[in-house]
Amino acid sequence: MKATGVVRRIDELGRVVVPKEIRRTLKIKNGTPLEIFCGDSGELILKKYSPIVEIGEILNEVCESIQNATNKNVMAINHESVVAYFGAKKSEYINRAVDSHLEKLVEARRLQIVDMREEKIMLFLGTNVKNFVIAPILTNGDVYGALLVFDDESYITEDIKLVAGSFANYLGRQIE
Repeated sequence: MKATGVVRRIDELGRVVVPKEIRRTLKIKNGTPLEIFCGDSGELILKKYSPIVEIGEILNEVCESIQNATNKNVMAINHESVVAYFGAKKSEYINRAVDSHLEKLVEARRLQIVDMREEKIMLFLGTNVKNFVIAPILTNGDVYGALLVFDDESYITEDIKLVAGSFANYLGRQIE
């Protein structure tokens, strides 16, 4: 843990303001869920909460199932990084940061096939990906991440889009 040197007082409603510089550095936006931990020595620790990470075992099984059914690469992302992956070149993708453009596609809350000739997404630089499916994982209107299905050689079909969408819906129900 690193000290920031910032001291804030709690107001009469029990609120404390996290400084803008820290929010910007840690990508904490309005509505970002934070988990609260209490340490043995009186520490109060705030950690960004990702329900996608909490269902990691199910997530890995879903990615493997989609890969087995489609023979495509499958990854699950939260708002910050790749949290599960099944397919070729796993070490290149797992825990990789999600770029802002891909994050915007997730926030759009649309199941879609994205054409890589039109989009410039950092996650796929250096590959031959032509297009990919993005299937947002939603619960009660909130988006927690997405499934991405892609291949280096061929185009993604509508059937694969439907498979990814169905599994994203299933994952959304697991988060509830």
